[in-house]
Amino acid sequence: MNYYIITKEVFESLSNGSIVFAHRSQDTNRWMVTTDDVIADVLVTFNNTSELSVYSFDNHTDWTGDGEGIEEWEIEETEYLNGL
Repeated sequence: MNYYIITKEVFESLSNGSIVFAHRSQDTNRWMVTTDDVIADVLVTFNNTSELSVYSFDNHTDWTGDGEGIEEWEIEETEYLNGL
């Protein structure tokens, strides 16, 4: 699995079937995604779910807006639904 922060434009170019988890930033310009695909044009790459979760907590105002981040289990168990 690959863990990324990507731009809205890169996200829109991905095949929906390749996205496992996706979460849009508060400003709607970036996406946090997990995918089996290798994406070349990324803003940030993470090694695992734990690093992605920690990043979301460290930057919670960008990602959740509620003073919290995204828990590991949310990333691992939330299935991306086509059309969101």
